[in-house]
Amino acid sequence: MSFALGTPINARIRPWKYDWIVKPDSLMISAIDLMENSSLFEKIKKIGVHEYLEWDGPLVCDSGAFSAINRKKKINVELEQLKLYYRELTRQDPNIIKITLDYPDENILSNYLELLPYEIQPVIPYNQLQILEQIVTESGLPEWSFIGRLVPLMRGGSGYKNRLFSAINDFKNKLDEISYNEKCRIWALGVGAPSILTEVLTAVDGCDSSRWRITGSNMILLPHGGERGVGNKTKWRGTHRRIEEGDEKMLVLQILQQIDTLSGGLETLDKSLWFNKNPKQLKNHFEVNLPSIGKLIEKLRNNIQTMTVYDLELLLRSSGNLRLIFNYFAALHYKLEERDNTNYENNNPYFII
Repeated sequence: MSFALGTPINARIRPWKYDWIVKPDSLMISAIDLMENSSLFEKIKKIGVHEYLEWDGPLVCDSGAFSAINRKKKINVELEQLKLYYRELTRQDPNIIKITLDYPDENILSNYLELLPYEIQPVIPYNQLQILEQIVTESGLPEWSFIGRLVPLMRGGSGYKNRLFSAINDFKNKLDEISYNEKCRIWALGVGAPSILTEVLTAVDGCDSSRWRITGSNMILLPHGGERGVGNKTKWRGTHRRIEEGDEKMLVLQILQQIDTLSGGLETLDKSLWFNKNPKQLKNHFEVNLPSIGKLIEKLRNNIQTMTVYDLELLLRSSGNLRLIFNYFAALHYKLEERDNTNYENNNPYFII
């Protein structure tokens, strides 16, 4: 099973750089970043995508169609551009998983067949399973089948899990029907969010999400689902200078202040129904987790001299109340070590709601 952290190619916040935290299985990048920034593509060509990302692990590259459709500023994802990018990525690393262009719907099959020379993997919308059958008939069973259009199923209130897993199961049943006992791995696109990661990974071979990064700023997870903001959003302005003695004290103090907010500063939390009803339970949960948090803080102290002020401020900005560090990497650790234990939150000592 594999979890990919979705990240912009030119992201300044790169938690995988630090050797004292658990790494994601892979990173997912998007070709749309290259379409929007031609100079970025030139840099990638010059030094290589792995070196640019400071990441030597597996990579998955999405076409960016979903992002292009949903952005306010519309972007056309051109097939010829995609060929150019995928050709270069294949030259750099043949093991990069590259995903076909799944837009518009009527061109999904033809796009896939045209991109096949670039060792492409197909995306099939969950509600258009006839395309899966057409792909297998035309070109054989792929190594990976990516299920698309799942993210909207997670919107719209209660019942989203039933909708999501019903779509995944229908896809798996169709694949079993046409694969004739051959093996094809399944990837659920975009649905590896914190609240559902472990359940999704019991149903498919891979998934991804950028939600860990997006809500890492000023968010915590609620024990029964959902997220809530903590405190006020902070704007950071860092520099690339080395850490001075006074800086170390200031930055560690900022981190410890966030820990204090988690353990006792309930007045800073949103006045949500759950918090109003369960302040004691929330406080007890944080106090139980504080020893584990303290160990991670010590690791940060020990590494602080090798990091720039810029690195640390970006890390603080990305983690908000440290949820990104503790929830994200603890969840990955739990997924690898204890994924069969259904009592997830209570049995993972590093997990913070």
